[in-house]
Amino acid sequence: MAACSTATKLATTAAPPTVEPTATPVPTPTATTIPYGDFANAEISPADPERLAQLTKLFSLVPESFNSAVFLDLESLKSNESLADLINPEILGMDVALPSIASGLVSRIAVAADTQNRSLVTPFQSEFSIGDMLRLAGGFGINLGGDGPTSYEGHDVWGINAFGTVLAMAAADDTTGVAAAGQAIAPDDARALAEASLDAFDGRSATLLDTPGLSGLLADVPSGFAAAVLSGCSTVPLFDDAQELSVCTGVAVTADILPGDLVVFHSLVGFPDQAVAGLAIEQTAEALEKENRSKDFEDLGVRQEGQNLRIRLIVSLPKFAEVFQLFAPSN
Repeated sequence: MAACSTATKLATTAAPPTVEPTATPVPTPTATTIPYGDFANAEISPADPERLAQLTKLFSLVPESFNSAVFLDLESLKSNESLADLINPEILGMDVALPSIASGLVSRIAVAADTQNRSLVTPFQSEFSIGDMLRLAGGFGINLGGDGPTSYEGHDVWGINAFGTVLAMAAADDTTGVAAAGQAIAPDDARALAEASLDAFDGRSATLLDTPGLSGLLADVPSGFAAAVLSGCSTVPLFDDAQELSVCTGVAVTADILPGDLVVFHSLVGFPDQAVAGLAIEQTAEALEKENRSKDFEDLGVRQEGQNLRIRLIVSLPKFAEVFQLFAPSN
């Protein structure tokens, strides 16, 4: 296994105690749960099955034509007031994806943008049905539901004009829906985009996660409150100056909270084969070190695992947004 790793210890880290040598030393397994442990040999847990299922369900509403998507678990953030103040859809630019009356009612949200067609799909999960959301908006004198839903392949689809913004909202099931919008988009085009998301969800067409190897990358990183998946590296800001990395086949990244107001980022970057991954590790390490000089990571490491590179970064909580945007799609 090729690996390189650097680490910066917190000022409060105590010096290790002196250990007296013994005549017959017995090897002791090294704990792998300490954030500042040796990343080169650390055991990294895969995604939690239940949380992975929730995330996969949302991303299944993203058609294959969208080459990236980002995710935020709003429910987990709402349970921590200090986190909610620092990490929210507005910080990540995700607040444009849903009408404000609806965004406050969702528990999980994903956003995928197609810059070529200037369109946006926003899968979401909520305890409220779309119909209930629209009725709630009506209670405030805001008529978002128009003439009510029409049916598409057994799903309800609403055409909405929210303060001049045209979009369509569709119910995938009782708890999951999708909003579709675009710059200067016509109502019929917004509806067609929502229907394309439903086609992906129902299996009538391919999804972003059908990109070869991408779902495997996502399943092999620990679950977190934020995530991003990309079907290639051309839009990964971290790799802007490393053209050698443009041959990557996919990226998955998650972020989660550690004790001490820290955030840990886990990422897997896939390559066509083991040899290409081996050639890419040096460029990846250089890109990380370059960002470290300006962002002062608490800990960073990169190692090769077969045809993948695994990256781990640990940063202070206030730096979450700028570091997440190193991995999130530049669009």
